[in-house]
Amino acid sequence: MKTFAWPAGTSCVVFVSVNFDAEAYDLKSTTADRLFGRFSYGRYGVRAGLPRMLKMLERRGIAATVFVTASDADRHPDALRALRDAGHEIASRGADLTPLPTLGDKERGAILAGRDAIARITGEAPKGFRAPGGELGPRTLALLADLGFAYDSSFQDDDYPYVFAPTASTRIAEIPTVHALDDSLPFSARHTHARVMKIWREEFDALHREGCLVPLTVHLRGDIGSTRAARIAALDELLGHMAAQPGVRFMTGAQLAAHALGAGVAAEGDPVAPHAPTLAITPYRGDLAVKPI
Repeated sequence: MKTFAWPAGTSCVVFVSVNFDAEAYDLKSTTADRLFGRFSYGRYGVRAGLPRMLKMLERRGIAATVFVTASDADRHPDALRALRDAGHEIASRGADLTPLPTLGDKERGAILAGRDAIARITGEAPKGFRAPGGELGPRTLALLADLGFAYDSSFQDDDYPYVFAPTASTRIAEIPTVHALDDSLPFSARHTHARVMKIWREEFDALHREGCLVPLTVHLRGDIGSTRAARIAALDELLGHMAAQPGVRFMTGAQLAAHALGAGVAAEGDPVAPHAPTLAITPYRGDLAVKPI
């Protein structure tokens, strides 16, 4: 069985990440002049959900990593500053939620827009990136490394962090996620919060026994997210269960990336580059990636 050298005294790490996904998500289905009524779930996440989540995380002493687009950051600068002031990491989702492979030569500009919006609002450039829809272009990892990002969090192909070498002179960590620990899928299917938390607890218990990374992904949104009152109460209980287990440590994406990059983990080649001709017409989805054996 594969093992990973966690920090001293740690046998399992929980990575709590939050996809901000406010109006940027709704704009995939409508236009800016219709962001009300049924298209206001994103606003709920900022107006009602974020204060609730901040209070719960503060009580638990947990620092989360929040991935946000430039468009949402510009709409909600006070929310980003509140997250920063509460000690949470703010990472990027690019300019908006447009899939990167569709942008062509505009991809670099979209990544820059996300980085610069966060830096302008919070005073610090983000270290992490998560691709919209988990879709990467053939140049994405190299662009991220070149633009100063320390890690990506779009792949779903491992139980531990690892390191890519997009070019001969660059390194970038990968903090993998997993759909089984993402709230958007079960809540969009109208599962009860109790059922979702039961599944997540079973997932955590199994990963904890094996000493793996536990990448928990939640959304602020009022429809597919975890910030409704009953859902946040259930999430609070789950995080309490995680924190009570021996050897568990909560780490942000930036902390995980620093550990992976500093731990001498052998770097892998860019998995996207060999498929560049095919990807010119077919998007590469990090969430469907399978690393070669």
